[in-house]
Amino acid sequence: MVTILNREIPNQIEELTIEQFEAITDINNNQELDPIDKHLQVFAYLGIPESEFWDYDVADFVGMVRDFNSSEQKDYPTVEEIELEGYVYKAQLKLTVRDTKLIEKITIKKEKGYVSEMLAVMFKREDLTAAEHYTDAHIKHKAKLIRKLNAAISIPYIMFIAHKISQQANDQATQELEPSNA
Repeated sequence: MVTILNREIPNQIEELTIEQFEAITDINNNQELDPIDKHLQVFAYLGIPESEFWDYDVADFVGMVRDFNSSEQKDYPTVEEIELEGYVYKAQLKLTVRDTKLIEKITIKKEKGYVSEMLAVMFKREDLTAAEHYTDAHIKHKAKLIRKLNAAISIPYIMFIAHKISQQANDQATQELEPSNA
């Protein structure tokens, strides 16, 4: 937690829910907002209205932003099992072709809640068939439940997925540059 304008607000990943992390990420990824607007919207989302900053010197505001953005580099353990509504869901740092296809579709759209949807694809109930697991309704329902979990759970999976997609893009680019054997 960090104190901004005499209020404690979460600023560390383990202090946020996945839903909060997604909202803050959406604000920060909004290309239509300038850096000041982004931070004002993040603070407003976390409970400090924009109007409370209006009379502050910009240098003081920058200091508050710096305090908010300060965080320790941490390794987050991979959580391989979660319980949602009495059901146990398991995941591994592994992607099937079907998982990859769905996750790429989710990341390209980057709609609200995309982090929890990626996790919903990866975390599976062992008592469901693949057809049941991959239904849009099941993924959406599970993502809704996952949003309430601690954001630290998502970090190893986000890093793993980003690495896999990046590796895949690099491999594809290399293949396109190689001369053909024709």
